[in-house]
This record gives sequence, structure tokens and C-alpha cells, in this order.
Amino acid sequence: MFEVVTVVVLVIACFITATISGILGMAGGITLLGVMTALLPAPVVVPLHGIVQLASNSTRTWAFRRHVHWPIFLAFMVPAVLGVTVAANIWADLELTWFRAWIGAFILSFLLWRRYKPKLRAPPIWSYAWLGLAAGLLAIFVGATGPFLAPFFLRDDFDNEQVIATKAVCQTWLHLLKIPAFLALSFNYAPHAPVLAGLVVAVIGGTYFGKHLLSRISKERFVFWFQLVLGALAVFLIISSVV
Repeated sequence: MFEVVTVVVLVIACFITATISGILGMAGGITLLGVMTALLPAPVVVPLHGIVQLASNSTRTWAFRRHVHWPIFLAFMVPAVLGVTVAANIWADLELTWFRAWIGAFILSFLLWRRYKPKLRAPPIWSYAWLGLAAGLLAIFVGATGPFLAPFFLRDDFDNEQVIATKAVCQTWLHLLKIPAFLALSFNYAPHAPVLAGLVVAVIGGTYFGKHLLSRISKERFVFWFQLVLGALAVFLIISSVV
């Protein structure tokens, strides 16, 4: 079990990162992934992160359920199962020695992606099958797939509610798939249940707080400091894994 100080820091981090998602509409999950990687043993990071993000995305799915574009989800769903299954089998053979550096590099690539990400206007429905396969593979290894899925949901024929709802239901499915995958890999969630309960409550609270702050803060300044802190965290993870 984790030390009390670690749990308190994680609860605060969940609240803050959920607030970030409430303000930016994304990026809270990957920030939380970095914090959890810095604080927790590598084997528990992605399984626990998945539960917290499942709570976050399922809440958004429920809130916007009338706006989900179901054909996209149906195309995404089955290939995602295949991707998670393949990735889980690879994960079982990994030593995770370089996990911290791996996550640090992933965060830096996210920051670059955020700056130069492609603009996709209206991908065909069948392309979401390939997206589901790729996202399933990525979900097991790093957990935070949202930023890389985003360009595929910013469609010309979607309003804001459809973007949020359809992306959220696809991410909910990915995080849901990770639970049986990690159970099959003998990960035991039961000892972490009390901590997870606190983290889930913090995420829900942070989401609503972020929504409240959305109109009260300079988004440009917030994004600058957010990217600076996240970049510093990524560098720390890489350096700490090699010294």
C-alpha cells in the first residue's frame, strides 16, 4: 500500500489534472500519467490510471450521451479489443525497466503533437477501425490516448457536443477494456480500492471546478504554464531513469 503523503499528493493531482481537462478539454489524463509515474512503481501506473480515466470519460459520456455518433463507435469498438489483447500479451513479457523514461518521452511527443497535430476534416467511418486498433495498442503501454485521438474527432460535420461525446465513449471503451486485460495479467485491484475511490471523487470534483473556471482564466497564459510544467516533468522522468 502507498504512504499517506503519496496518496494525498495523488488526490490533489487528480483534482488539478481534472481541472486542466475542464479548462482545456483535454490533457489532464496525460498530466496525471506523468505524476503517477513519478510517484508510483511502474507496474501499477497504467492499471490505476485507467480506472481514474474510466471514471472521467464515462461521466462525460453519460452527460453527452444523446450526442454520441454511434457508427464511429461501432467501427472503433472491435478493433480496439484486438489492439488491447495484442498489447497485453506484449506487456506480459516486459521488464518495465525504462518505464519512466518511456513515459517522459511520450509526454514530450505529446507536446510536439499538440503544436503540430494534423487537421483532419472528415475521415471516413472505416478509418476508425484502424484508429481503434492503434488506440488499443497504445492504451496498454501508456494509458493516455486522448490527445492523439482528438484530431480524428474534430470533424467538420460534428458540433462541439458530438466531438466531446463520441471521443469520450471511445475512450471509455478503451479504459474499460484495460480492466480485464490487467486482471488477466494477474494485477490485483482490490488492495488499491480505497485509494482509487478517493482519486475518482477528486477527478469528478476537479472536472466541475474546471468548468467553473473556464470563463474566469486567460486560456493562453494557462496553456503556456501548463506546457512548461509538463515539459519539466517529462525531462525529470527521463533523467531520473538513467541516473
